[in-house]
Amino acid sequence: MERTSKFSEEKLSSAYAFDLKLVCGGYGYFSTLTLGSAPDSSGLEVRKPSLVNREMFPDALEELGVGYLVVDSEKSYYDWSCVQGWAIADEKFVKQYMAHWIKKRKCLISPYGSFTDIELASASIRKRSFRGKFKQRILDRDGNQCVNCLENDGLTLQHVRPYSRGGETSFRNLVTLCERCNHEMGAETYRGLYDLAGLRYAYEPSLLRNSEMNEQAILRAAQLSRNIMHTRCELY
Repeated sequence: MERTSKFSEEKLSSAYAFDLKLVCGGYGYFSTLTLGSAPDSSGLEVRKPSLVNREMFPDALEELGVGYLVVDSEKSYYDWSCVQGWAIADEKFVKQYMAHWIKKRKCLISPYGSFTDIELASASIRKRSFRGKFKQRILDRDGNQCVNCLENDGLTLQHVRPYSRGGETSFRNLVTLCERCNHEMGAETYRGLYDLAGLRYAYEPSLLRNSEMNEQAILRAAQLSRNIMHTRCELY
């Protein structure tokens, strides 16, 4: 089936947008735009898939260098599950045939500002700290010194996006700080630490997998990343 870069003549009155990335074992792993709630006591947010603007969202995908399929029937749904990638799915069709795709999910917050369904997260990513070889891997990455002041003694690992605010305990969200810098920074988010550790942040790299990486594409990716959620559901 040919991908399109514009809507068909019969435009959808309202729609959801899904980026289907993997079909495995009866599950579809996908990303979608969401609306959120206030974080709970553990810093996690509940995210709910949201409708997209049927006129503007296709232009956003075009800026990212990707096309999409229109899903409004069982046949187009099946075809999309084979091809995967982005789809603009009719609201009424989704509610009738894909209601399990638009359930609320409790989510972690990634360094990119995007959200990951807690059910996809490994047990280690919700631990408060890394030890052993996992800790040493991060220390080695940062040259076994504080990324802020270059001190070599009393090294600790610090969450850039704080654990208490839904941040991951992961290679991409932990940096090496000495005890003094760790104490001074406390439970605040200092995104400059990502730069000091050479880590990506601010937007989802996967959104630009087909883009020429121009300034407009990066700006669009940053905008979408603040509302993107990664999750899965039973495909059929």
